[in-house]
Amino acid sequence: MTGWTKERPDRTGTNKMDDKTPLRGKNKRQKKKKGRTRWIITAFLLSFVITAALSAASDRVIEVLPVFAAVAVLIAVIALGVVFDVIGLAVATADIKPFNSMAARRLKAGQKAVKLINNTEKVSSFCNDIVGDIAGVVSGATGAGIAIKLFSSNESDVAFLLTLCLTSLIAALTVGLKAIGKSVALKYSYNIVLFTAKVLCGFRK
Repeated sequence: MTGWTKERPDRTGTNKMDDKTPLRGKNKRQKKKKGRTRWIITAFLLSFVITAALSAASDRVIEVLPVFAAVAVLIAVIALGVVFDVIGLAVATADIKPFNSMAARRLKAGQKAVKLINNTEKVSSFCNDIVGDIAGVVSGATGAGIAIKLFSSNESDVAFLLTLCLTSLIAALTVGLKAIGKSVALKYSYNIVLFTAKVLCGFRK
């Protein structure tokens, strides 16, 4: 018989190509699950390594540097945690539409911003959970070390109270700055994501 022939359906009455669709969806879910598991393991290892390195470095810095320099290091650690907390929240709340427009015009900053927003889960986990929380732990340990260095000559009860006051002040300062940072991130999410994308593009170059 000449002419075109229509593809015969299988015994179930469906095309064989349709049977592959559920398999593709299943494979996609499996890849996504594997990627998420891989990221959890990576985040755990990063947290362990970064915390150990920063804690060791801060302890060494406190021993070697004078008090005012150690305080400067403490402020830098707190600021690092606040900045990354702001970036993580800005990426999670930013509208992707203006960055899609930039990416369509092949602007590298727009493409990078789209990539950040499409990977919100990983970006927020890295910025807020890894860097932010680690900075909080290290700042607390650094503050305690500074307090010991300052108040070790006092009586034990007085030294304990002064150390408690200083560490509590550091914790309150960190929480207050992060609260301010969250409001800034929500209000200026577009600008923050765009600036972050530009910085990342600069590092890539």
